[in-house]
Amino acid sequence: MGKTKKLVVSAILLAWILVLGMTQLGLIPVGPVRATTLHIPALIAAILFDKYMGMFLGLSFGLYSWYQNFRAPTVLSFVFQNPVVSVLPRVIFPIIAYYLYQYLKNKTHRQIQIFGSVLFTALSAELIYSLYKAYVSENKAGFIVGAILLLFVIDVWIYSLRNKTVMAPGFMAAAIATICHTIMVMGLIYIIYLPKYMEAMNMTRTLATNAILTTVVVNGVPEAVIGGLVVAALLKRKESYDFNR
Repeated sequence: MGKTKKLVVSAILLAWILVLGMTQLGLIPVGPVRATTLHIPALIAAILFDKYMGMFLGLSFGLYSWYQNFRAPTVLSFVFQNPVVSVLPRVIFPIIAYYLYQYLKNKTHRQIQIFGSVLFTALSAELIYSLYKAYVSENKAGFIVGAILLLFVIDVWIYSLRNKTVMAPGFMAAAIATICHTIMVMGLIYIIYLPKYMEAMNMTRTLATNAILTTVVVNGVPEAVIGGLVVAALLKRKESYDFNR
């Protein structure tokens, strides 16, 4: 891809981050933290184009998150006002996505089937549990969103079992990189800010640790599924149109 086209694509993906961020559509409050879809442009850039574009979009995402926690603070914004927490993981996870995809796309269909089955089963199990929790708590919106995500995951899984396609490696790379991103962010919160986190949330160490682990699952899995589905869909489109020409 030429430099001009890279600049255009980067600008479009950057606009995605800014628009979703400014409208708050990309930062969804989940308890005291925010679930995000702002990571998706960095995944698209890293997997469909190259790691440097992914790192640029990841940096943009991180800087916007850092700024947002000064502009519209929440009870835990002191955590994300530290760029080590809010920026560094956002630069690293596109690199993970890039190299994972490069590794997975060269695997045989059988290897992808085995690896994919493990990942898809784990994601589906968590989504089913989330559906149960949403049903019990009468959270209709959460139930509907969870059901839609589960159906899409199953659809991609079945299609990937039957066909050798770039969709499965793309989905897996995006999903795993997203989960790594969530683990890095919440892990840094645990390592650097656990005492302050306990004080801000009025929790014991055990409760705070459980809350951080819960956030990894509750936020990380839906973010991973959404990111994986978007990347898989774009890779499917790329099979019929060469983005790099």
